[in-house]
Amino acid sequence: MRIIKYHICSYQYRLLIRIFRRHSIHRSVALIIFLFLCLTVFRLFFYTTLIKPLNLYCFSSSNVIVSLTSTPLRFNYELPITIHSLLTQTKLPKQIRIYLSPTNKIIKYSNLTLNHLKIYINHIDSSIYISKLFDKLVQIYFEEEDYGPATKFLPIIKESHLLSTTILNSQQIIICDDDHYYHPETIATLMKYSNEYTNSIVGLRGWRIREDLIWGVSGQKEIFYHIIESFRLFNVYHVGIVTANHAYLIRPSFFDSHIYLDFNQVSDNIRRVDDIWLNGYASKQNISRFVIPACCRSIHVVRTHELENYLISHQMTRSSANEHALKWFNQTWEKDLWYRFNGQNRPIYRSWWIKIYREWTDIILRLKFFIYLGFI
Repeated sequence: MRIIKYHICSYQYRLLIRIFRRHSIHRSVALIIFLFLCLTVFRLFFYTTLIKPLNLYCFSSSNVIVSLTSTPLRFNYELPITIHSLLTQTKLPKQIRIYLSPTNKIIKYSNLTLNHLKIYINHIDSSIYISKLFDKLVQIYFEEEDYGPATKFLPIIKESHLLSTTILNSQQIIICDDDHYYHPETIATLMKYSNEYTNSIVGLRGWRIREDLIWGVSGQKEIFYHIIESFRLFNVYHVGIVTANHAYLIRPSFFDSHIYLDFNQVSDNIRRVDDIWLNGYASKQNISRFVIPACCRSIHVVRTHELENYLISHQMTRSSANEHALKWFNQTWEKDLWYRFNGQNRPIYRSWWIKIYREWTDIILRLKFFIYLGFI
């Protein structure tokens, strides 16, 4: 009887230990999930409430200049959204420059001014912090020459070359588009990797060039391999093209003074695809281009398709313009960077736990976007 009682007690004891351990594991998992949710909710609160007053009193925290261009049709919708995202960065630029060209066409519009732009941004966010940061950081420059989409980078490069000082030539410049809401870590991430890869262009989206110089690929799987987004990356990836829609960082010293002279000698369809032009010229100067890892994605807010409308009105297509530009630089592209099909030279993607963290962070930051702007 004693032996039977002993085994019964022993079994019950082991069962209780097993149950306790199981509940302990469940409690630990629940606690981790709870803390994770609290952390991300705090991030949302921080970005939507605290980042603006903090930025106002620490606005000179970086030495980078943001350069972009816009058009009259985007001035009261896409551009204000983009500027708001640049004013709510965790690390602010020292200037946000909006280059408009050509002057003889721009001055015909009465609303293409800083005052009007500020009014449009106030419709998004009427806080005093955004208003003061706008006054301190945002500037509009009018250019006589029409560089089209390349107005986002050619004038500021030209200015640096004309002034020709070591400081200006090494100035960090972030090039971006006017139809994206940039996530709050955009500037901080680009600056971090630019300081590591000082002789390279770093960006948050890009692709490798096909050896036949045909633009694009077919099929969802192939597109996933071909289009490289920072959101998916585990580490940096060497590309042929970085794109301005997710932003990239350059220095004027990467280019010689012929860049804007050569630009005026090419056909108009090549002039319109500014990403390929700039990357082609960088390859000509032996400047590498990298897509870098980042926490999350920018949000596309386009309403007016400026480039597509221009190309259609001039009997061109996006693919033909891109392919003409790719072939224009056919002697300069790096031969070891050709795109290989079926993911043969795809990058290393994030691990599952990084994926979960980034996906959740992305959801939280998109919630922040919807708080300001609603569902677009």
